[in-house]
Amino acid sequence: MNSRLTRPTIALAAAFAMLCLDQLTKHWAILSLGTVGTTIKLAGPVDLTLLFNRSNAFGLVPDYGEFSRWTLIALNLAAATVLLRLALRRSTSIVNALGFAFVSAGALGNVIDRFRLGAVVDLFDASKLRFVWVFNVADVSIDVGVGLILLATLAPAWTPRKIERADE
Repeated sequence: MNSRLTRPTIALAAAFAMLCLDQLTKHWAILSLGTVGTTIKLAGPVDLTLLFNRSNAFGLVPDYGEFSRWTLIALNLAAATVLLRLALRRSTSIVNALGFAFVSAGALGNVIDRFRLGAVVDLFDASKLRFVWVFNVADVSIDVGVGLILLATLAPAWTPRKIERADE
C-alpha cells in the first residue's frame, strides 16, 4: 500500500508539536518556578527565569492593559490563520511549509497564554550571552520559522520540493 506524507500533513504535525512543546514548557515553568522573577541558574549559556510579558516581542509596544491584550490576541490569531493557510495550501516546498507552520505555532502559543493568563509566559534567560530579553519556545518557533521561510525564498535550489513515503 502506498501513502504519501504530504506537505500539509507535515506542516500540521510540526505546528502541533511546537505548540505542545511551547505549552508544556510554560506549564512546567509556572509550576516549578512559581513566583515571577524566580531564577534557576544552569551551567551553560541559558538560565530559567519566570516572567510574564504583557507587551509584544521585545517589549516594543507599551502595555495598555486589556486593550493591548485583546489587540495582540486578535493580531496574532489573524497572522497565525493566514500563515497556516499558506503552509497548508500555497507552500512551494516542505521548507517553506515548515517555516509558515512554525511561525503559526509560535503565534498561537502566545495567544493561548494571553487568553488564559493575560500575558505571555517567558522562561529562557540568555543574559549570560548579553541577550537582554527572556523568551519562550513560541519565540524560538517564530524565529526558526522566519529563517526557514527566508531559506526557501532566497535559496530555493537547496530546499526539497517533495516529501513522499511509501508504506509496504
